[in-house]
Amino acid sequence: MKNKLKWVKATALALSTLSLIGCGSDDESIVAVDDCFWVGPYIKEKPESNIAYPDTGATYWHAGYTLPEGASLKLTGEFPYARYMSLNSYRADASPAYAMVDNAIVPNQGSVNPFVQDASRTGDHREYELSIKQGSAPETIADNILYDSVSAGEKSVLVYRVYVPNQGQDMKGGAALPKAELTLANGDVLTGTQACETLSSDTDLLPIPKVPAATYAYLRSTGNPAQNSLIEENDKQTVKWKAAYNAVYTNQCSFLGQCAENPERQVNWYANLDNQYVSAFLDNTIKPVVVIRGTLPEIPATLNDVDTYDERSAELRYWSICQNEYYSQKVEACLYDEQITIQPDGKYLIVTSKAADKPSNVGSECGIDYLPWSEAGDGFSIVDGQQNHTQDALILVRNMLPVNGFDQAVQNTATPGDESSVMGDYLPTAQYFTQAEFEALGCDAYSSL
Repeated sequence: MKNKLKWVKATALALSTLSLIGCGSDDESIVAVDDCFWVGPYIKEKPESNIAYPDTGATYWHAGYTLPEGASLKLTGEFPYARYMSLNSYRADASPAYAMVDNAIVPNQGSVNPFVQDASRTGDHREYELSIKQGSAPETIADNILYDSVSAGEKSVLVYRVYVPNQGQDMKGGAALPKAELTLANGDVLTGTQACETLSSDTDLLPIPKVPAATYAYLRSTGNPAQNSLIEENDKQTVKWKAAYNAVYTNQCSFLGQCAENPERQVNWYANLDNQYVSAFLDNTIKPVVVIRGTLPEIPATLNDVDTYDERSAELRYWSICQNEYYSQKVEACLYDEQITIQPDGKYLIVTSKAADKPSNVGSECGIDYLPWSEAGDGFSIVDGQQNHTQDALILVRNMLPVNGFDQAVQNTATPGDESSVMGDYLPTAQYFTQAEFEALGCDAYSSL
């Protein structure tokens, strides 16, 4: 067994070195037509770009480029009409290196940053300018500088995100994507197509690291991660949630039970540095309906075109829960904070199941929200010759940017197993039911539970 563990660990490291699977597309609608510097959008509705566990409450674009020797790059843009925007730079293993978050950006003179306390969220003048610097960030950072984490001559990768556009706005939040301006060593300034050609800008979607198929097949042969995390107590079958640390640790802990005490927190898959995550593996052969309950953190409501930004009573900037395919990394569906029905005591009740198993008492009339379960399970069939584990699901909960000393955020977990003691009621519970068992609770299921 010891030799097998060494083999699994070595091959799992391919997440950060080998086994990059390209995702180029002939669909011109994938490419951002208003700016050759960006590729996207990465959204569920485009199967080719439904990768790296995207959140349906957000839209993503990436830029991949190589800066010529002696050149400098800057981005000019407008703050979107949205809950949040950011730019992250990434290492070669798809882990985030540096993040420039909206409220840290100093707007141009005469403009407003709509993401700071008491600012107008709907004003017209909202321009900014960022400089992109090569290398790692120094201890002291000047305003409006994004560090790309690469050395001279290496390829840089940036991801631009917009979360929860205001009602009626497009996925970009009513603002164009940031524009690239390249200044060459001789002083020439290039924009548009000239800049993209000189930067060798990406035109295809990002290649996403995946567990090598042989490694994943072996991991599955050792056990089922949902069964491994099943808790049986007082005739109830519940699920253990785990904070995310890194890809290798997730596989070793979830499949092999090798759960290190102090794993490095460096989430891969082009994660957002402003988020941290807890997740749970599910298996509908245990029972076909999973009922998720918990306390929703306070957030700064923005969806309905709120005029003034106000996070004085907020605990997080953003919260969401998603149903995912673990192997393919595709998202099936998500619910974010402002979409969730809040019970009188401030808690929520969410049911997830395959469509055929959806209980009849789920819906808005009973205050019970629903997440559909992917028919593809883990999505392993994206590899030729492999079959889906259709019983599988992965539930992923995001916590973004804790504010006001919110100690119960995922960001405050530090050791595997401390999730419950740190997060308290903000850590969801997940319990298995049959369809008949849940329907027997009627429309007042929340009170019955």
